[in-house]
Amino acid sequence: EPVAAAVGFPGLAEVSAQLSRQGFIHSLFQPAYGARTAYRLLVMLTGKAGLLRKIACLLAAVFAIAPLEVLVSLAGLLGIGYLAGGIDGIWATLLPSLLCAYGAGVLASALRVARVARRNLLGLCTGSTQPNASAPALTDWLHTQLQALAGKPHDQPLTFGDLHTAPRYPGEPSGAHAITLQMITTCVSHSEPRTLPFNAAHFWFLREEFAQLFPASVVAWLVARAGAPERVDGRDYYRLVDGEELPVLVATRMSLSFPLLISAVPLHEPARRERRCEPVADAEPPRDNTNVADSMEGLTSGGQSCGAVITAFRVCWFSDGGISSNFPIHLFDAALPRWPTFGINLVYPRHAEAISVLAHGDAHARAEQAVFLPTENRHGWQRTYHSIAQPMAAAEMSGFLFSIVSSMQNWRDVLQARAPGYRDRIVHVALEGDEGGMNLDMPQAVLSRIADKGSIAGERFCDFSFANHYWIRWRNLASAYQRYTLDVARTDDPAQRVAAYQAAYQSVATGTPVPPSYRLSSEDKRRESQQLWRHMVEQGQTWEDLGPDLTDGAPRPLPQMKVTPIY
Repeated sequence: EPVAAAVGFPGLAEVSAQLSRQGFIHSLFQPAYGARTAYRLLVMLTGKAGLLRKIACLLAAVFAIAPLEVLVSLAGLLGIGYLAGGIDGIWATLLPSLLCAYGAGVLASALRVARVARRNLLGLCTGSTQPNASAPALTDWLHTQLQALAGKPHDQPLTFGDLHTAPRYPGEPSGAHAITLQMITTCVSHSEPRTLPFNAAHFWFLREEFAQLFPASVVAWLVARAGAPERVDGRDYYRLVDGEELPVLVATRMSLSFPLLISAVPLHEPARRERRCEPVADAEPPRDNTNVADSMEGLTSGGQSCGAVITAFRVCWFSDGGISSNFPIHLFDAALPRWPTFGINLVYPRHAEAISVLAHGDAHARAEQAVFLPTENRHGWQRTYHSIAQPMAAAEMSGFLFSIVSSMQNWRDVLQARAPGYRDRIVHVALEGDEGGMNLDMPQAVLSRIADKGSIAGERFCDFSFANHYWIRWRNLASAYQRYTLDVARTDDPAQRVAAYQAAYQSVATGTPVPPSYRLSSEDKRRESQQLWRHMVEQGQTWEDLGPDLTDGAPRPLPQMKVTPIY
């Protein structure tokens, strides 16, 4: 059926053109009131400027952020010098007064920026369009584009359910969802990553906080679907819709909250519940209620409705998903894929010595060399190496500390990117120092260079061999499953068992003694559980005694199967 020009891929092409236009990305980041100087300083310090310029800007920022504090401190200190020794006292205390006044300014600047950031939900840019701005800010622009691409009005936010039930192309393989979209956010209050949309988590939001972060139409839509608010300590907490009802914009904003630059997203969870009973209009039990316990509830509670009531909330801060998982390609992986999932990994040359970037030749040739996709099984498995050696001791210590943080953040993604079945579908795009990152106001030539690299990265996937990929994934699965089954079988070896734990072993194998918790609810389930355990033990013992070894000749590095929590 006919659709508007802004819907679907034609609209996506226009979005790409906007992002490739000089000054556009910079216009999306609009610092909140009182945060402009700190924002400019942050962009300068994380950008491509030279070291001396960064130091000069850092020193000068104190006078821009806290000029009054510096002047008052200086005047007070010089006044003390004057009282102590007149004009000579002023000259004698001038240098110490300047240093102390500047130190007071540094402290005042830090405190002022902290207050501004806290007022703006722990960030300098909320993502909402600021007064007198000539262009929309990040979140407002995202909402406009998402609605236009989906062909939906502004007051009906695009939801994950809309993607799940989207029309399918003729001949498209069937699946649970027409379009599957998942994102990663980091709950810094819980110190863990979370997958969006939420499925089993329940959070609430404050309307006044969401009004700082999202368009008014989106907030009104969320409030309308939240039901009656929970009123605690004079504030109304609204239940955040989850699962298929969650707007894509809300999930996107929660996933891209860059620490300090972009405000975090506050959600709230119950901190305390109390059982309370409230009078009901009709205490007589319903006559058609066949549950004796329910029918007696009104009598035993004295004609009151009793239940757990939330009496306190605590805030949970959500920020950039990259804090905990910078490359979550595993979100879309199945045991055996029906189609490939591709990833584009943006790296800087110091983090990717395997990528050769030519310093000569035309721009397109350099872009070609900056894009690397393993095309053979022996490519891409090598460990990356990042040297921290520097001529200056301070620089080397700084590199060491940043490498520690990088290792904490990225070790899982780095290992996964080397693994067989992963490395052949991850294209690495090497960025130069003036490309991406915090370089928000890039020249047109740089933007065009990045776009050229992106186009080349997409073209590299055209020659992808799914037949080879599928076979490698099966070899991975067969090898890992066999080794996992062997581990299970060894628990039935009397020589490897602990005598004191015989009851625990028998509880799984025979159901006797009765398990202490999480008991299976039917005899069929208990029988199937014991049969599964016996099958794994017998299969593992057969492989242990007779083979064959499915790990022999399997792709390296070897994968492993482990039971880990869903997040």
